[in-house]
Amino acid sequence: MAGLFPAPSNSPHALVVGGTGMLWEVSLALAQSGSLVSVIARHRERLRELSQESAKQMGEINPISLDYHHTPQLVTALKDAAQHFGPIELAVIWIHSTAPDAPLTVARLCGTPENPCQYFDILGSTSINPSRAELSQRSQFADLSNIRYHEIILGFVQEAGGARWLTNQEISQGVLQAIEEKRPRFVVGTVEPWSDRP
Repeated sequence: MAGLFPAPSNSPHALVVGGTGMLWEVSLALAQSGSLVSVIARHRERLRELSQESAKQMGEINPISLDYHHTPQLVTALKDAAQHFGPIELAVIWIHSTAPDAPLTVARLCGTPENPCQYFDILGSTSINPSRAELSQRSQFADLSNIRYHEIILGFVQEAGGARWLTNQEISQGVLQAIEEKRPRFVVGTVEPWSDRP
């Protein structure tokens, strides 16, 4: 499923992987801000709903229905999107650890050395578990001149009586703030003290 409509002139091309779940609001916000947003997700119906909601807000979504575990399909879809809408200038990536090669596969197909993509890799809090060796994925992206790599770590929220995981809305708001600030590492919520994780 690909919505290959003509891109508005000079619209930046953004990519959201996992944009129909916890990043739903991120997809809509990027589209509403003037980007043409290619969204990769498995569920066609959710992609259709996202595209319809974006159209109501005068935003444009290019829905791409695929499972990112299938590398050849992922590569083909990203190359097609870049051919139709231009190089991906902003990428927001939420990929489960069950597809360890997918984040780098996506990164290699974003941006250009002349115009690097702002690449935001969303990771769970276990990626910075203090009891384990440094698990940052940053090193595997270091040689790519076509991206500027950023990590977004999803933490938790401390409340009276305990701690809880972030809501989808809190995650989306944090991700949008991280995109705006462009820090190398941005934590949504908190990850300290580690012993308080829910």
